[in-house]
Amino acid sequence: MTQANSLARLVEKSLPAMSGSRVSYNSKNNIFLTPGYTSAAGNTYYQGIRLSDRIIVKYNLGQGYMYLFLNGIQIYGYNGTSTTLLASRAYNCTCFSEAFAKRQCVDMVTEYLKGQMKLTGTQVSDLQLSQFAGNLVDEAMRNQPKQLA
Repeated sequence: MTQANSLARLVEKSLPAMSGSRVSYNSKNNIFLTPGYTSAAGNTYYQGIRLSDRIIVKYNLGQGYMYLFLNGIQIYGYNGTSTTLLASRAYNCTCFSEAFAKRQCVDMVTEYLKGQMKLTGTQVSDLQLSQFAGNLVDEAMRNQPKQLA
């Protein structure tokens, strides 16, 4: 079984919303894609998924006649068997940019971790927290869960 097939099955099992869906791997963009649907206006909507052994990043995407749009991002924590929604943002037709999406993901993970710090009384510098969040997002962008790499 290829690594892409193993990862696709992991995506299908990890996200409850994906159960029954078949995801495919787009090697050019290093992302898993769900089947899309086309609206009456001719726009196609689908989800793009990137994952690591700790987080799953899900983009809600829309392909118009001229541009790819980012409609939202959800980030899930993953413990190897189940997922928990950590953060969600809506963007409503923002032109997709890989750099913008990554920056948003890092900000979302950083904010989640800041909340966890407050709950646990932990002290970590903003720089360390941001770097750690960046590393988590980078792992997901590379689609390299340690158990499958």
